[in-house]
Amino acid sequence: MQKENIIEFLLTSGFNALTYEQKNQIKLNRPTPHLLLTCQDGKYIRTFQKNWYNKFPWLTGCDKRNKVFCFTCVIFGGEKEWSVNGLSSIKIFLRKSEKHAISQKHLTNQEKFHLLGKVRIEHVISEGRRLAAVKHNEQVGINRRLIARMIHVVCFLGKQELAFRGHRENNESLNKGNYLELLELLAQEEQLLKEHLLSSAIFKGTSKMIQNDLIECVTSVLNSKIFNEIQRVNYVSIQADETTDVSCRSQMSIIFRYVVEQKIVERFIGFFDVSKNKTASGLAEIILSEINKWKIGNKIICQTYDGASVMSGEKSRVQFLIRQIYPNTLFIHCYAHQLNLVLLHGAKTIKSVKLFICNLTMFHTFFSRSTKRSELLREQGFKLPNQSDTRWNYHSRAAFTIKKHFLDLKNAVLHVTEEPGWDPISVCTASGLYDKLNDANFVYFLILFGKVFLYTDHVFNFLQLKSLSNIKSCISEIQNLKKNLTDLRNDTNVNNCCDEAILLNNNLEYEDKKRNELRKITFEILDSLIVQINIRFEDFPKLEFVEIVNEKMFKSYYTQFPEAKFIKLLQQYPNTFDADRLRNELAVIYADDKKHLPPHELLDFIIKSDLHQDIYPQVTKLCQLVLTIPSTTASSERYMSTLKRIKTFLRNTMTNDRLSSLSSLAIEKNLLGDMATFVQLDPTFVDNVIDEFADKKDRRIELVYKQI
Repeated sequence: MQKENIIEFLLTSGFNALTYEQKNQIKLNRPTPHLLLTCQDGKYIRTFQKNWYNKFPWLTGCDKRNKVFCFTCVIFGGEKEWSVNGLSSIKIFLRKSEKHAISQKHLTNQEKFHLLGKVRIEHVISEGRRLAAVKHNEQVGINRRLIARMIHVVCFLGKQELAFRGHRENNESLNKGNYLELLELLAQEEQLLKEHLLSSAIFKGTSKMIQNDLIECVTSVLNSKIFNEIQRVNYVSIQADETTDVSCRSQMSIIFRYVVEQKIVERFIGFFDVSKNKTASGLAEIILSEINKWKIGNKIICQTYDGASVMSGEKSRVQFLIRQIYPNTLFIHCYAHQLNLVLLHGAKTIKSVKLFICNLTMFHTFFSRSTKRSELLREQGFKLPNQSDTRWNYHSRAAFTIKKHFLDLKNAVLHVTEEPGWDPISVCTASGLYDKLNDANFVYFLILFGKVFLYTDHVFNFLQLKSLSNIKSCISEIQNLKKNLTDLRNDTNVNNCCDEAILLNNNLEYEDKKRNELRKITFEILDSLIVQINIRFEDFPKLEFVEIVNEKMFKSYYTQFPEAKFIKLLQQYPNTFDADRLRNELAVIYADDKKHLPPHELLDFIIKSDLHQDIYPQVTKLCQLVLTIPSTTASSERYMSTLKRIKTFLRNTMTNDRLSSLSSLAIEKNLLGDMATFVQLDPTFVDNVIDEFADKKDRRIELVYKQI
């Protein structure tokens, strides 16, 4: 609380609303503002003298009301003129002050004020009450230790994504659930906890209500940390994605991304049940509600979703509705999803590629549908990756595995066709697969797509890095992919693929006519991929301003400032930057070779050198803005995996609030403190959770956990 606001607070809220520590803090901070009080005294105008504060050590003032008060009487109550109404006139002020200083009520208040923080006044009056308070505080210390251990258990189970309750939790049960079993395990080594669990009849802390309250309190403290973190940042972006859980409910996850000093963070906000209303207006309403709840309306700069039409459509869709309210909010279609669509489109439009992909899938289908056939592959020392129709990198893994174990796979299908004991369907299918392994087109595509997948997998992995890649790097990777695919479009590459196919299968031959045919198909495949990249990533021009912080261009920018990109930045985010200052700060950065660094490194250098406030405030904001823009919804998809690990077939009835709370414990485990070992939970965090638990309105246990 600011010193100048203390009197206003005391007059409106009262001294008794404060904790003992806050009361002691206020005692040491008597406000002594300079007040504009005057009065006419004959020919002279008298004014308020600040040295009166020294003459009367109990005197105080309030800037907002422009009145003087008695500090001790405001705190403990006294004459209305000095404790409530205040003096706005200084006429005969000294006489009034001297009279008040010797009044009975004032002297009583002065005694209380003097003893505050030294001896509790009620203890002076009653030794019995003092001893009772000491005993109470000792019990509070024990209670807080016990509840702290329960909080440790809650955080541990949440972090490990384990179930809390068992089917039966009575004394005869062999498995009472992880929460109770873990408490009993700890009780074997902790006598205090053991005595509590055996003897407590009023509050044991093991009921499902207490477990839910503790989970809720831990999440509340986590959210408070996130809220305070968000209030300190300049920009926030939103990511959202949707999936169906085990109980057939549509769950939308929301994530906030922002930069805290020089570090990119992505915070999980919660899962939201959208089963009843999956329309654009319904989804947008939830997102807008969270924007208002977290007070980020003036900070939001970007929104990122997958390609679902309800999210990404141009008109009357979620991104459109958000931009209607926050027009400067850029929309990014998840780049990983876009790249997946590029490859899937190529597979659907070219017949030969479509057949190749189907054949890749057939190998996994054949061997996975029979334990006998699966064992045959395991004897060869490998297995084929699990099938996925929506994830293109499955096809990459399948092609790589077949190429690496080509001879082993060939021997396996040959074994099925030639050895006795196999059913007719298996023999027939294996014969077809054997023919494919000897097919010139199939083996050629295995080699060609091996090269294509080498580049696409790199970009896929980069886009989904847990280290949170930034938008500038992602744009660069997409452009490099297009260049690499273009470089494959030549006769030399076709001939090399044919030669490698022959090395893989010595029975194959590629005559000139066949090579020309494959050349045409290869060029068609690569052209289709390149065209799709250009179409799917057509939003690059609107992100041209990101190039302003492209360290590879800084030398050229030094000679010719990137005016067009600079204007696009100001158009996309008006009233965000001081244009003239930003231009000059960038010019200084461009001129210094030591500062030719990627955005995250440049920001790190500026902040660690303490240049972000006075020297480069606008460049700091620009780097933070660029790093805040997400390129993918990869984090959302990772959190969907958390949902499916928490809400399982055996735990499918939990409420959405509990689901979000447990997911927060699993995802935001770094906010819990050092959880490297079970007992290393941040003590401050634990105290905050205990206070939150003690303040719950539906449980009259505050005095049991708070000292007096």
